[in-house]
Amino acid sequence: MFEKITGKENFIKIITVLLIASVGILALSILTEGSDSRKQIIDGDGGSEEQLCSVLSGIKGVGEVEVMVQYNEDYTVAGVIVTAEGGSDPVIANDLTRGVATLYNIPVSSVIVFEKEQGE
Repeated sequence: MFEKITGKENFIKIITVLLIASVGILALSILTEGSDSRKQIIDGDGGSEEQLCSVLSGIKGVGEVEVMVQYNEDYTVAGVIVTAEGGSDPVIANDLTRGVATLYNIPVSSVIVFEKEQGE
């Protein structure tokens, strides 16, 4: 049933098929990739905001955190408001701003941090 692959002709055919398949896979990868291969997960129930709050509140000195994320029409992040118990400290506010800007790939001017009132 299986013939033994022998000879230079069969070897060249196999190499040719592998090269064509490799070029096809590479072309498909290039054509389907956008300018930024990272994908933002947008959910309707606020799960990404809850996860962001959990991560930010784990930073030393931040305390309890709430966030609000504003999206553009194409579901990319336009801006973020952060309220944190430690938000009045300029170092912490800067850390929060840079962290959120980096996470969502937005300018730091699109992130604003406020101090959260104690006991809310």
